[in-house]
Amino acid sequence: MKNNLHKYTDQEFKKDELLAIIASNLELDETRKSQMESAYRAVNDVLSRDEDFFKDYTINVYAQGSLLIGTTIKPLSGKEFDLDIVLHIEDSYLNHTPSEIYDELYRVLNNHSTYQPLLQKKNRCIRINYNSDFHMDILPGCMITTSNTRLMIPENKYRTSWSRTNPKGYAEWFTNISERNKSNFLLQERYNIMLKAEIETEDLPLDVYLKTPLQRTVQIVKRYRDLYYFDKDTAKTPCISSIVLTTLLAQSHADNPSIQEALKNAVQKLKKLADDYKYHKIKFTVYNPVDNHEDKSKRENFTDSWEDKHYNSFVGFVEDFEKKLNAFIGNSTNESNYKDLFGNGYYKQNIQTLVKLEESFKGNPQLAALLSGTAYTDSSGQINTSSGVKNGSHGFYAES
Repeated sequence: MKNNLHKYTDQEFKKDELLAIIASNLELDETRKSQMESAYRAVNDVLSRDEDFFKDYTINVYAQGSLLIGTTIKPLSGKEFDLDIVLHIEDSYLNHTPSEIYDELYRVLNNHSTYQPLLQKKNRCIRINYNSDFHMDILPGCMITTSNTRLMIPENKYRTSWSRTNPKGYAEWFTNISERNKSNFLLQERYNIMLKAEIETEDLPLDVYLKTPLQRTVQIVKRYRDLYYFDKDTAKTPCISSIVLTTLLAQSHADNPSIQEALKNAVQKLKKLADDYKYHKIKFTVYNPVDNHEDKSKRENFTDSWEDKHYNSFVGFVEDFEKKLNAFIGNSTNESNYKDLFGNGYYKQNIQTLVKLEESFKGNPQLAALLSGTAYTDSSGQINTSSGVKNGSHGFYAES
């Protein structure tokens, strides 16, 4: 596939780099992720030692949602991160009832001195409210067949019937969309150039380059979602769930090589759905994209509980996000526009990181030559500025 990165201007590239830096700082840090992984592994160990029910089955406790697909964001001040966990019981759902697996999960945790005071029963899952900034929702499920990752889980608060889900299948679906056109990603190209030029990277935040435009788009949209609903009465203006937003963003993704293009495309697609409801009362439905049951009524429906107030809330959120995003991308990245879209915090740090990156790149003569199209690769594969095969221009920071 021919590379089209030459079409990007210096300012467009810098804006994309800044968006990646911002999203990177919004993401859960590795310490928190490690703590959460330890938390659900501990639950797995406790359940595995049960001598009454779980001893007869192979079980696997694993993360689903944003932690699995790489789109986590830090909770706002005073809020908690919702860690979604699956208890995967490797046995057919036909051998159990939804209430049985739910009750057995609760029994084991309630008999454990650590978890007993932290438990809360939810409709489909058991919540552990840790004394920190996150809680864990554990969703029990049994297999449909042994040949795939689809599960049956409790249907509702009465837990008298089953519903379908497929967390691992969903993650694979999202990742496949996210990584399409990877060779043309704007920031991936920069990362490859840095490696090729053997630039010193110890003090540089290279993780900003390692997420796809779709992953960064999901993080940015979710961040503004949290800000938008922070002080709203969600009984009247329901918050749009992460799974609905993530699914819509992935379904509308157009293999955009830059974060800016992915965001603009996302807003355009979301606005179409919002306008269809606002002006024509057309309601959209968001099914689990990896649930292909021929009977739609049996598919996992992420919007099955939506009422008019949910669609009105969606309209308000999308219209507000479009306005704030256009101000940030189209006009200026000043502190006011930044805070409108991302909230307080990290503004100066993000700008300083961007400046640090630019100074490091421009201070490396081999990298500068690569970016401007004046670099050569000699017979031993070394980058230099005088002899060998000339490299093509990448269009970044060309002299004006």
